[in-house]
Amino acid sequence: MSKQKSQATQQRRSLVLESIRRLSGKSLRWVTGSEIVRDLTAQGYDVAAHHIRRDLKALLPLHPQLEVNDNSKGDEGPVNGLPFGYRWVGTDVEPSTGLTLPEALSLVMVERYLGQSLPVLLTQSLNDLFEKAQQTLDLHKKSQVTHWPDKISVIQPAQTLLPPDIDSAISATVHEALIKEKQLEVTYQSIHRESAKEKTYRLHPLGLIQRGPVTYLVAMANDYEDAYIYALHRILSANSLEDGSRQKSGFNLNHYAQKRGHFGSGESILFKARIVNNLSDTLQETPLHASQSITEDDNPGYKILQAELPNTWQLRWWILGEGDRIEVLGPKTLRDDIAETLRNAVKQY
Repeated sequence: MSKQKSQATQQRRSLVLESIRRLSGKSLRWVTGSEIVRDLTAQGYDVAAHHIRRDLKALLPLHPQLEVNDNSKGDEGPVNGLPFGYRWVGTDVEPSTGLTLPEALSLVMVERYLGQSLPVLLTQSLNDLFEKAQQTLDLHKKSQVTHWPDKISVIQPAQTLLPPDIDSAISATVHEALIKEKQLEVTYQSIHRESAKEKTYRLHPLGLIQRGPVTYLVAMANDYEDAYIYALHRILSANSLEDGSRQKSGFNLNHYAQKRGHFGSGESILFKARIVNNLSDTLQETPLHASQSITEDDNPGYKILQAELPNTWQLRWWILGEGDRIEVLGPKTLRDDIAETLRNAVKQY
């Protein structure tokens, strides 16, 4: 037997014990082999009845907590109930299963799509867990569910940008201060590196916002009460202080991210625009906002779009990205800003 096949067998047998313990429950009812097969199959494992029978035969001599009831009378065969039943009667010792297949699959997906948002302080232990999760999937390649990560691909609806370089020590310091609610002393460089000097701030961390490839720290600086956004990759140095950080009364990170995470004022505006029919079709399927309405326009081939939207840079980028498929009708300040940007763009060509 190959090493990998042996590992898969050992893990399956651990899962069989776990299944019996869980299905048997506090009532210590007898669990049939068929129930075990159904239980493991429902979790995504590729198992058959003969696998389970073989596993149970091997497990019985090794685990005194595992009981079997064949309910038989010699050569007459089974009578009165289950032909075979198993239960786990140990109260102080439970089978060690490691990761189940659903747990392993979940961890692999977390690593792929949320890895950059996880705390640096947990990196090593999480990396070990992620590696174990991948090994678990590798051990059960016959199970169709293990191929799920190969059947999912996530793409960004905007131009892909490579993430900026972030000093791992700075990330660790920021994460630690955020978790422990400590103040940070940082040296920060604005995006205009040539014209702006480096500045030192005493920050009171409130949370992190992941916007595409860029991570931002939301914090109050010095003695100010307003929260601002600081790009992690522009922090040149960071030291965690012993003093506890101030908390902002009523602050909600998700609300803040929705309002300010796309930059701009974040104030609500009544957005109105004339759009071509094919853009209308797209927005009918994926609306800009729950308040969105699309009505007929006097001009053939066009519709009128209206929605309550936050005034953000993201909204402007979206409008500019749609090019000649959209004409902003209101508010006037937004229409004027877009018109000025387009006039300046034409000059470049």
